[in-house]
Amino acid sequence: MAIIGIIVLSGATCNQNITMSPENQRVITDKLSNKRFFLKSSFYYGDFYGSPEVCLLSPRRFNETIYLEGIDGKPILPGEEKGIIPYNTEVLIERVEFPPANRPLLTPRFYPWVYLKVDKLSGYKSCIVVIRPNVVKREDFISLFNDIFSTENNESFLKTLSQEKREAIFDKKFIEGLTENEVYVIFGKPDSIKFVRDSKERLVIFDYQFFNIIFKDDKTYKLERKVVRDDK
Repeated sequence: MAIIGIIVLSGATCNQNITMSPENQRVITDKLSNKRFFLKSSFYYGDFYGSPEVCLLSPRRFNETIYLEGIDGKPILPGEEKGIIPYNTEVLIERVEFPPANRPLLTPRFYPWVYLKVDKLSGYKSCIVVIRPNVVKREDFISLFNDIFSTENNESFLKTLSQEKREAIFDKKFIEGLTENEVYVIFGKPDSIKFVRDSKERLVIFDYQFFNIIFKDDKTYKLERKVVRDDK
């Protein structure tokens, strides 16, 4: 299998020395706070690193949501997810908070946090979506935000799908025959996209941290989980 192209869509490392200017932070906070948006993919939810009053929303299962490590180099996980908040759920953005901030030690405290209200999760005071760090430019942060939130209600899109595909979206479940956009809706954006040639076929691979989704003829036909080694 020959790789003929890779597009990197996100970064995974956290350099604590890279911060956004206070002016850019203020403009972003003013632009996004107290406004309603719709989720662009389905999210797992559960307690935020042991806090029963605050909810974490993650596009990955919580045992695959890795934002920080302990001194032994092993990941510190947020806990266990309690359920799924589906695609196109309406949310209220309360505020955006940038590091440095007064935060508990064993949380992703060097990442930007988006605080939001989800009516369906009334048992929590707030929910948090963690945004990739190391973003300095205002437009880059807005682009990351727009990968997660939409100003448009996409109920009409759901109505065009089969019952099987709607269930896959609401359950965050892989099935064969999905388009690239439908994979975005279920799993969020991949870390990178690879274009490969296998024998006479040209394949597209959505590369996520713990699995790959492979497209053939513009439709999904396989999800391959990665072998995770624990050498630490």
